[in-house]
Amino acid sequence: RGGMGEVWLAERADGEYRQQVALKLLKRGMDTQAILRRFLQERSILARLTHPRIVRVLDGGMSPDGRPWYAMDQVQGRSATEYAAAVALPVEARVDLVAQVADAVAYAHAQLVVHRDLKPSNIMVDADGVPHLLDFGIAKLLEETGEETVTGTGVRLLSPAYAAPEQILGQPVGTATDVYALG
Repeated sequence: RGGMGEVWLAERADGEYRQQVALKLLKRGMDTQAILRRFLQERSILARLTHPRIVRVLDGGMSPDGRPWYAMDQVQGRSATEYAAAVALPVEARVDLVAQVADAVAYAHAQLVVHRDLKPSNIMVDADGVPHLLDFGIAKLLEETGEETVTGTGVRLLSPAYAAPEQILGQPVGTATDVYALG
């Protein structure tokens, strides 16, 4: 469970084929227009990103009770810090792990997407040691000028331990925000 959604392990059940996915569903009671718009924006942003280190959207829709959902690749693994500690990852391998995530972040930036919530728990490392960037719940689309799009809410969403100074101060964010958090 996160701020606005729940993630479930799901499996297609129509007999066509079998595939397990992670299914993110808007939480009950989170159906304000602002939250609904943010959830649908997350789904839209993630669907436009195609990178081997970014979790992939497979499908989306509305539940019978009217809550939006989307299915994405299911990544079995641990957060980046849990993985590094569990396998006693040496410094060189940690740097390589961060470099792989930085490549995914650079790709997102090239698509005019700023993640805005880069932290170890949003980087899952699978059993093969491959990192996967996920949770674009507070991501922002940038305009062609590189400026932040206007949300109209005035609400600052962030994880304080990883937030860049401009996020904490309520100033406009850009790609440097993610670079700071990644560091």
